[in-house]
Amino acid sequence: MLRLLQEGFIHRASVTRMIPFVQCAGLQTADIDECALKIHTCWNDSACVNLAGGFDCLCPSGPSCTGDCPHEGGFKRNGQVWTLREDRCSVCSCKDGRIFCRRTACDCRNPSADLFCCPECDTRVTSQCLDQTGHKLYRSGDNWTYSCQQCRCLDGEVDCWPLQCPTLNCEYTAISEGDCCPHCVSDPCLADNITYDIRKTCPDGYGITRLSGAVWTMVGSPCTTCKCKNGNVCCSVDLECLNNN
Repeated sequence: MLRLLQEGFIHRASVTRMIPFVQCAGLQTADIDECALKIHTCWNDSACVNLAGGFDCLCPSGPSCTGDCPHEGGFKRNGQVWTLREDRCSVCSCKDGRIFCRRTACDCRNPSADLFCCPECDTRVTSQCLDQTGHKLYRSGDNWTYSCQQCRCLDGEVDCWPLQCPTLNCEYTAISEGDCCPHCVSDPCLADNITYDIRKTCPDGYGITRLSGAVWTMVGSPCTTCKCKNGNVCCSVDLECLNNN
């Protein structure tokens, strides 16, 4: 808060202490007057006004009470609007000593809309993209997901990057068919993320001790395959094998 006040991004601010003015069970905690003790952060010709549990900064008059905003070693006038030098798609304004910035609003009905900042307004055929299957057409600026990648059409070119999956806080995870990101599972036999520990063995139907990660066919069931997953015997049946036998 102190740094923001010193840089001029806050024209009027209320500050509340951790322990405000309270009265409980007949006991009263004395309020601290930041203004009298000169421990406030008011600046720019503003006057400190003590409040219960905090203080306020008011700037009623004075040469520095213009509402102008310090910016890049200079000042922007109160009410001035400008485009950021390093980002032409962002517009900033100065209001009562505070700077507000936002992305340029796109109005595709405006023929002079900046297509660099508003690619969704670009209706030229050369700026459109076919998806990877060659069956769907996207406009410039459109986004879609394909083969676990996030893709975007920009000026007729497709750019893709790996899909960001959320971080999971669980021991076992698995990826369901058709999904791109894993989810938590409680059954280790369903997990895809097991790191095998050879010290955790499994007994098979032959009386043989199998190391973790070992795969074998179940005794008396040639279509059933089993795997040792860190002490857990996990078996699955091959349906195609059953149909052929």
